[in-house]
Amino acid sequence: MIVTAPRLHLGFTDADDLAIVSALVQDAVVKTADLIYLGTARRFALVANRFCWEAEETGHDGGLRRRCGLHFDTVRKVRTRGIDRDAVEQVLNLLAIEAEETEDAVSIDLVFAGDALIRLEAETIDGGMKDLTEPWPTPRAPNHDIEEKA
Repeated sequence: MIVTAPRLHLGFTDADDLAIVSALVQDAVVKTADLIYLGTARRFALVANRFCWEAEETGHDGGLRRRCGLHFDTVRKVRTRGIDRDAVEQVLNLLAIEAEETEDAVSIDLVFAGDALIRLEAETIDGGMKDLTEPWPTPRAPNHDIEEKA
């Protein structure tokens, strides 16, 4: 039996909102070709295939994925680490989105596997996430085995 979650369309305006979106896009995969900074509009956007963590029962061993769009507004500057913007087919695995606020600005980090990072310097936390497609089955759910140290 396949039980799917409805398409999500969420806005975020503070760190608590962003933490919810971060959990929903954990383990999303995105190609570098699907990253864009629109400097005049001060918007950073991406399109990714996100794992549907909110789907309760899929009837598949792996789970479901769906395309989603994610955008951040009031962005002044974008810096990257470990990402080759010329390698348009490079696939990045998004692990988390973290924000650090100061008096007059905010740094938003998109943290990827392999120590890759996108840092957005923005005026505020402001943006949204929207599911763009129906979900499709994926053979494997993301697995985060963590070894315990004695």
